[in-house]
Amino acid sequence: MKKLFTLSFAALMLLSIASGVGYCGEGWPMFRGNAARTGTVAPPSQSQYRMEGDVSWQINAAQAIQSSPAVSNGIVFFGSNDGNLYAVSASDGRTRWTYQTENWVASSPAVSGNLVIFGSYDGKVYALDSLSGQLKWQFTTHNSVASSPAVADGGVYFGGVDGNVYAVDIATGWGKWSYKAGREVYGSPAVSNGVVYIGNHDGKMLAIDANSGKLKWRAIVGGPITACPAVSGGMLHFGSWDGKLYTADIKNQAVIRNYDSGGSIESSPLVINGKIYFGNINGTMTALDAASGNVLWKAETGARIASSPALRDDLLLFGNDSGIIYALDANSGATRWQLETSGSVASAPALGPNAIFVTAMDGVLRCIR
Repeated sequence: MKKLFTLSFAALMLLSIASGVGYCGEGWPMFRGNAARTGTVAPPSQSQYRMEGDVSWQINAAQAIQSSPAVSNGIVFFGSNDGNLYAVSASDGRTRWTYQTENWVASSPAVSGNLVIFGSYDGKVYALDSLSGQLKWQFTTHNSVASSPAVADGGVYFGGVDGNVYAVDIATGWGKWSYKAGREVYGSPAVSNGVVYIGNHDGKMLAIDANSGKLKWRAIVGGPITACPAVSGGMLHFGSWDGKLYTADIKNQAVIRNYDSGGSIESSPLVINGKIYFGNINGTMTALDAASGNVLWKAETGARIASSPALRDDLLLFGNDSGIIYALDANSGATRWQLETSGSVASAPALGPNAIFVTAMDGVLRCIR
């Protein structure tokens, strides 16, 4: 089922009111849903709604949007290339507040307590009051910050284009430690059991002690690592520009297998129900058996997939460079529905109980049901 939408924002709002659409969702506080970056939420959605790919409302930023949204307490947060962080109502898209930085905001925000935290290409990481948008603290690096912060155990963890991995105290904004990774760190960290996992442009996957900032172990692969890893079941899953999806045994601190997808991987893996889902630059979405690494199915979309998939019920949700948002059957890979936008979709969907929120390079945030 292929959907094209040409309705105005006002018309969409009227449809939303007429159909009784209310609160669209909450509970996706950071990139990939949680600090382990599994791309899932717990418990799984028990929504009575069946998602059909209909746009409930949409809102335009002044420029393109690379930032994946976060959702918390009825507010959707996202950044834009216009340098703003936006806070909009999850129920109707009404703008609550905006905060202007000095460059692109490609980093996906993380919400913890009353703070929303994000990076900017101006080289700073900001912490704002999530309700008012008031600045609480900022932390300055030596170059752009594209990495999406992970929040865990009172720390904020992120990478910098200056080649460092940082840990900042969430209450004060003071630096706890920095680790010199050697090359640019565009990707976002996963944090699990006191360890920060993050890749760099040298093809190194680093495991750093979250308290001390000391390197515990590392894995070296054949290409840059810009996608976020995922931690699940004692395993670390991550992709590389060398086209391979790697699985490392955390206890034994070693890569135990890899799957060659045939194209650079910039999509962060989704790990759930014993399966691993990820996309590649060739436009292929692949499902692997998490235990064996065997291929379960492949779906071809025809355009680069940098968007990191998310799962809602049995729908696998992601976008591609053709500007299409896909909902595939997670068990078979068959297309359930798709929705066309007017810009590439490199960001990851944020899940709510009866809606998803997706941004695109056409500068639009969409609430989809």
